[in-house]
Amino acid sequence: MNKFKSKQNPSLILHTRDSLLQEFQAWWGLLKSEWYWVLILIAGLLLLLAFTRPLPPKDVYLAVGQEGSTFEALGKKFIPLFAQEKIRLHLINTSGSASSLRDLADKNVQVNAALMVSGIPEKDKYPNLNSLGSIEYVPLWFFYHGESPVISGTVANFSNKTVAIGPEGSGTEIILERILSLSNIALDSSAKFLKIPNKDAAEKLISGEIDAVFILDGINGPNVQKLLAHDDIHVFNFEYAKALAKKLPYLEVVEIPKGSLDLKTLRPPRDISMLSSTVSLLVEKDMHPAIQYLFLLGAEKVSNEVDQFFAKPELFPAYLDHNIPLSPVAHRFYENGAPPLKDTLPLWLSSYLDRIWILLIAALAVIYPIFKLFPSYRHTRAAMLISDAYEEILEIEKQADTCESLEVLQKMLDRLEEMNVDSRQISISSDDINRLYSMKSALNMVHSQLLEIKQRLAQQ
Repeated sequence: MNKFKSKQNPSLILHTRDSLLQEFQAWWGLLKSEWYWVLILIAGLLLLLAFTRPLPPKDVYLAVGQEGSTFEALGKKFIPLFAQEKIRLHLINTSGSASSLRDLADKNVQVNAALMVSGIPEKDKYPNLNSLGSIEYVPLWFFYHGESPVISGTVANFSNKTVAIGPEGSGTEIILERILSLSNIALDSSAKFLKIPNKDAAEKLISGEIDAVFILDGINGPNVQKLLAHDDIHVFNFEYAKALAKKLPYLEVVEIPKGSLDLKTLRPPRDISMLSSTVSLLVEKDMHPAIQYLFLLGAEKVSNEVDQFFAKPELFPAYLDHNIPLSPVAHRFYENGAPPLKDTLPLWLSSYLDRIWILLIAALAVIYPIFKLFPSYRHTRAAMLISDAYEEILEIEKQADTCESLEVLQKMLDRLEEMNVDSRQISISSDDINRLYSMKSALNMVHSQLLEIKQRLAQQ
């Protein structure tokens, strides 16, 4: 009596436990019978992960040009943002933009990205590189002692002057060589040009060891700031800057307005025109999208924080130098901004979902009908087992009506006995017991019919 009463007061905990156990047994049965589909699914997922690369690398190497340059200063500003995503950003000093470009293009050199002067890479020469846009203006500064150099044509006459132009392959040397060539002036024909690092050139100019220095760098660069701080060092005014910019479209004309460097002393005493390029951020074409988003977010943050002396507000980052194609990731960033869930999820995950959402929708369209079976697979499995059994019982009954062989009939009876034994061994949820016994009743009925047919055949 007590046992009967306990059944009248079912336990929710025990019922839940039994349901979970039955669900597990159903899934285990599915795995045992359909294991090859599981292997195919796992292989497909592994291929998808290998193809889409959800996790970014832990180390990234950024070429930042010469020590003490704007490029190096900008690179340092990216490090904390990368650290927030637990990625180490390593800054690699080079002799200049040409060296940075060469290292980035070389698969054997451990450089994944580079900050360099726009206009240095030749169009269509680097198919394995992409641009993330420009970050800041980098004017071509010409610092000199004493009186302004004599103007000859569109450039200064450097006769009998010792002028530093940056190290071999630097952006300064390359841009200056292109400017001088417009006036048919060879780089080594008019002066004692010294190809030394900008940091050393600045020290030599301050000490009076050289007469002038060309530096292609941002106004916030340590070397430029050091030279601007000396009253006896002046900035050259490129009077023909607009004419030169017409010939070299990757250069723009920027201006230092009169008194803008120091209003107390009215430095400079007049407006100064200069030619300027920009700092481009180039990356390997196959760079992980999450790393590209990190660079783009960093570029946006840096551009907002840095005093953009020459740029209009919110100009940078921008795609200005079209010699290197814009990265698809950067294109999406400029069009739509950062991945929608970047403030909620880790950046690698939000960028991954942003990339594969179309694949997810397509997969859901295929998987959803199957997924509807999952919440209670034990019922689905029971329905399939019982349905298969009904179909086999019906087929045996049809064959028995026309059977004239005792041997064949005995095989049918043996099969029904085997099914009866199997029905006692398979795992069926408690909710489907009534359907199981309905099937067993049909089985027993057909079994009785076969015995009657067997008896009739034996008497003939």
